[in-house]
Amino acid sequence: MMKKDKGEFVMSKIIYDFDKGVERRGTDAKKYDPSLCPGDVLPFWIADTDFPSPVEVTEALRERVEMNHYGYPYIDPAFEESIARWYKVRHNTVLNPEYIDFSPCVIPAMIWFAEEFSSVGDKILLQTPVYPPFHDLVKNNGRQLVYNEMDLVNGRYEVNFEDLEKKLSDPKVKILFICNPQNPTGRCFTREELVRMGEMCIRNHVMIGVDEIHGDIIFDGHTFIPFGGISEEFADHSVTFINPAKTFNVAGFRTAAWFTHNKEIYRRMMNQQTYKKGMGRNIFGNAALMACYNHGDDYADQCVAYLNETKNQAGAYINENIPKIKAIEPEAPLMIWMDCRGLGFQSQKELKDFMFRDAKVLLNDGTTFGEKEGKGFMRFNFAAPRAVVMEGLKRIKEAADRL
Repeated sequence: MMKKDKGEFVMSKIIYDFDKGVERRGTDAKKYDPSLCPGDVLPFWIADTDFPSPVEVTEALRERVEMNHYGYPYIDPAFEESIARWYKVRHNTVLNPEYIDFSPCVIPAMIWFAEEFSSVGDKILLQTPVYPPFHDLVKNNGRQLVYNEMDLVNGRYEVNFEDLEKKLSDPKVKILFICNPQNPTGRCFTREELVRMGEMCIRNHVMIGVDEIHGDIIFDGHTFIPFGGISEEFADHSVTFINPAKTFNVAGFRTAAWFTHNKEIYRRMMNQQTYKKGMGRNIFGNAALMACYNHGDDYADQCVAYLNETKNQAGAYINENIPKIKAIEPEAPLMIWMDCRGLGFQSQKELKDFMFRDAKVLLNDGTTFGEKEGKGFMRFNFAAPRAVVMEGLKRIKEAADRL
């Protein structure tokens, strides 16, 4: 790597060895917390990767550390410009850097959105099963949860539009949160699905918050469609939340962003952000995010290609060797939503105990994504060296064979 100018690097193409991964056990990695994941258990739960982050991130951090001062940073427009660059180059969507801003994570910005565009006692609609903090941010802020349960049809989750239309017609519903790509089902919503959802919301005067944190990890045959880029009308009724954490394994910097295309929505979001004291940017998080979004293209391409093949091999192994478990094939992210109802357990606790004590793997409990919709399901994060993933699946097979 040759240094060019401040914050910029001239790179020869680096080939990443994702089969090698990075050793995280014994570090401060939450995924390997010994109080949750003892040494004889393989972790496939928390949604980060066991891959090294891009070398550009390390170089950017080294440059910042060598400045030898770590005081308050000013708001550098390069932060917003890097996000606009990424969405333009990667997703063919034009963003106005003036309407992009920092958030310490995705969830705090979603809370600001919920508090600004709804009132205590109003209803917020979620499409379940969905990422557990979505449920919490609604309940913990005095709003009522309403669920639009997705339907599992022939091994693929689909939006129940009839139910969605009915729920959105309730004047107490003020917000729909869309998770796209969807966690944990692995759906990457089509343009047609997003248009239908957006039109229903606008017709019923419902604001739309869109979590696009997994939008870079899309598998063969599928296309990620940024919601705000579909139409000016959609852009004027929505806020989008993003974070480089998943693609580049930089979650520990607690540096995310949100954006809109509408001046008034931006002003209202900034009112909440200022009131909640969400203004303090992390100097190292700034450097990491800008390195990812300015220089992370090759890394992202290689990582997605590797995950795509792992997904194919893992799905084939489950289908061929563990007939009592059905793998919901993901169109995106880095998790397989596993239908384990065929194992025959009477309770979710029995299923969790089977995975942890018998198979010696740590997975996410499906009921945390939806108490009813997730019963009998577990989420398996396959963003690890392929040999580790296959060893984990082998352990599940052998434990299932002993039942």
